[in-house]
Amino acid sequence: MARILDANEKFVGKEPKFTGEVTDSEIGSTLSWYSQNKSPKDSQKYAIDFFKKKFKLSIASVIKGKPSQFGFICRMVTNGAVLSAERQTWFQKQVEDIKEELAKAQTTEVIETVKKGPNIQERIREKANDCIGELEGQIDTLIATRFSANVAPYGVMHTLAIKEAQVKYILDWAKSKRSEFDEVMTTDDKDLKEGYSNFSKTELKKIVAYCDQVILDCQKVASTATRKPRKRKAKSPEQLVAKIKYCQEFTDLKLTSVKPTDIIGAMQLWVYNTKTRKLGVYHAEDAGGLSIKGSSVVNFAESKSVQKKLRKPEVTLPDVLSGGKVFLRNVIENIRAVESALTGRLNADTILLKVTK
Repeated sequence: MARILDANEKFVGKEPKFTGEVTDSEIGSTLSWYSQNKSPKDSQKYAIDFFKKKFKLSIASVIKGKPSQFGFICRMVTNGAVLSAERQTWFQKQVEDIKEELAKAQTTEVIETVKKGPNIQERIREKANDCIGELEGQIDTLIATRFSANVAPYGVMHTLAIKEAQVKYILDWAKSKRSEFDEVMTTDDKDLKEGYSNFSKTELKKIVAYCDQVILDCQKVASTATRKPRKRKAKSPEQLVAKIKYCQEFTDLKLTSVKPTDIIGAMQLWVYNTKTRKLGVYHAEDAGGLSIKGSSVVNFAESKSVQKKLRKPEVTLPDVLSGGKVFLRNVIENIRAVESALTGRLNADTILLKVTK
């Protein structure tokens, strides 16, 4: 097992250095360190330096668009890491692919006497491809860390300054990737299932969920770019919740509802029905967040907003109230009960348990 020589902590501190073979766990934690402390440009520089030192080749013309994970692993190898046989096979293939692309670029005669650079559409597609490469890298990181890494597609889009014009290409990629893994979970094709047998059903669901997050974040980028001021004066939060029906306090479990006005613009609303003992969560449909109309929640994603009955609410509910965003991701999934859709309607038995912005 490799020994990390120069790292103060798991994700922060000095850049990790290695001696000997690295484990999957060490690769995962090191990739997390790089993703938090280094940029895609740093990754490209690491790959360029690796090829220049190892092969005396300049790959600056072909490295753009490659996942940051590759450049960071180049850096790990430069810093003394020895990859496992499986990782080395993957890494060597990436190296050979880049060599092949470089050879093609060097032997292709470009006949362009007037054109000085890519046109607008080519620039848009190139920027979208850069983003897609980074998102592919996040999927690789999730797989490498057994889905323990904390990745954020919107962070990549924000860093690369993705605009509405590039969103179409990113959406097409995310929907295609989602369909690919969704088909694996539903198909009866034995050959297809065999090809993805290294993933458990839970892991396949997490990849699909990641693609859903990319799609949601693309919609957030697009809606932010196209949003226009309303011509008529918007209602205040107090006006929107004026007719809402809910349970203010449930003494049996010492529960108190949050202020109804907190729901306006929230990305999640957790509710608990004191009569049916069902815990539910509303997810916002888009970046505009949740809202209230009459006594119903509106602008929520119907396919993701679900509820389940609790056997021991006195155990589960305190965890929900104290848990952060990461903990809340799997709360509903981990409850062993029949799942049902939320309708949006609130009533006198509904505790407004928690909102997240």
